[in-house]
Amino acid sequence: MSGWIRLRRQAGRLVAVAGCLTVLATTAAPVAADPLLNRVAPGDELAAAEDYLRAYQEQTRAPGLAYAVVRGDTVLRSGAWGVDGDGRPMTAQTPFLLGSTSKSFTALAVAQLVEAGRVDLDTPAATYLPWLALGDAHTARTVTVRQLLTHTSGLPEVWSTGLTDRYDNRPGGLTRSVRDLATLRPTAAVGQRHEYSDANYMILGALVEDVTGDTFGAYLRRHVLDPLQMTHSAATVDEARAVGIPPGHRYYLGQPRRFAAPFDTAGVPYGFLAASLEDLTHYAIAQLNGGRYGNTRILGADRTTQMHTGTVSTGHGSYGFGWRNSTLDGVGTRIVWHAGATPDYFAHLVLAPESNLAVIIMTNIYGLPMDAPLSAGAFNLARILHGATPTAAAPDPVHRWALTGLLGVAVLLITVLAWSWTRLIRRLRHGTIPPARSRARSLIATTAWTGGSAAVAAGVAWTLPSFWQGADLAKLQLWAPDIGHATIAVVALAIALALTRLAVGLSSMVPSRPTATDPTRSSQVVTPTT
Repeated sequence: MSGWIRLRRQAGRLVAVAGCLTVLATTAAPVAADPLLNRVAPGDELAAAEDYLRAYQEQTRAPGLAYAVVRGDTVLRSGAWGVDGDGRPMTAQTPFLLGSTSKSFTALAVAQLVEAGRVDLDTPAATYLPWLALGDAHTARTVTVRQLLTHTSGLPEVWSTGLTDRYDNRPGGLTRSVRDLATLRPTAAVGQRHEYSDANYMILGALVEDVTGDTFGAYLRRHVLDPLQMTHSAATVDEARAVGIPPGHRYYLGQPRRFAAPFDTAGVPYGFLAASLEDLTHYAIAQLNGGRYGNTRILGADRTTQMHTGTVSTGHGSYGFGWRNSTLDGVGTRIVWHAGATPDYFAHLVLAPESNLAVIIMTNIYGLPMDAPLSAGAFNLARILHGATPTAAAPDPVHRWALTGLLGVAVLLITVLAWSWTRLIRRLRHGTIPPARSRARSLIATTAWTGGSAAVAAGVAWTLPSFWQGADLAKLQLWAPDIGHATIAVVALAIALALTRLAVGLSSMVPSRPTATDPTRSSQVVTPTT
């Protein structure tokens, strides 16, 4: 079989595979569940809630889900369905990573120190962390503990940078993370506006360590987790090994794919605390009962209320100390809540103080485009329990558009690359000496092709991640792996095309060796006549 036929067949296979991936990208994303799935007789809200959650799990394609409904100090109903990342049945004791729901635990630790008189809310954090350095010295000197708690420090979100998700489990990891904030420049004046940032809670975690002389995980274990009998929780890598946090899942072309990320001790204050459903019901009971769980008091009622009270506007509600405040659409009741995600887990805790009610939903899957459908679950559960109708939430269409566009560009690049290789092989086998005019055209074409391909590679590598809050390629692969891998594929194909077109251009300017089958290119020997 000739090289050209082999190349053509290989290119055809690549185009077919890329085409299939494009179809998957445009059809595989989960769709929003019909809110009318949950029509039940009035007064049967708990049954309606469970019916809704079955549909929710199917809609989000979550391999595992755990939920609970709490009223006062009683768990009215709970359940754990599906399997973990190792295929084992989910239970109420299966640990989940809590994501940013961890922030309410960090705020609780700080509130305990405030209640004990060891920390003052309106004192600059640098009083407790003399070594604190930020890109702006004024911010480092003046930002208060209260401003860190409410995200009004002026520090920007750092999710998309290398300052988070570092999986640092060595001693002193949290302090190192905060010291690395020294280059972080504020985007607003201190106290000017709310801007959610993991950096604030990284600093608060380090503050707890410096004030108490203990590691953040050890303090949380002694003063929060153990008093609440949270026996399947983890705030350190050793605890994570002991409780056995199973792998979670990420979405890949709309489908769940197992993902086993390491634990991140340095990230616990802002997003990597682990807890089981049973553990989180204990925490919810304490939140509903003024800081008490049974006979154990972890915080005074007034301080608990202060934590729950939103004091700064977020544009969609307000923010207290580690808790968001808003009104439940369709019901009108006030809710206090926080959701959180790691690359492979999602957790959401909603309190309705006036109803003395709490709902918890946790899944062992997460993906940026599915944030809205996943977040809608706990809100809808609260709506159903208040006699209202759940609402639908759709995946982010930008993800699908970006993935479809990337795969379409990949198909085009594969096609052009195969055609370019064919031209190069022909040139090398049957080259001719091009005239000067042809060489000039070849130079222009080569420059255009090479420059254009390089521009595609650079544009995709640098521009596309900006759609996801400026995340770099490594962060994009972590949180949206299909987009990350498609981006790498397009960049690699564009670079390959640039190099191939350069080789084609150079080959057209260098004469090939004469061959015996090309008499017009062979040397002519003139024999003198006699």
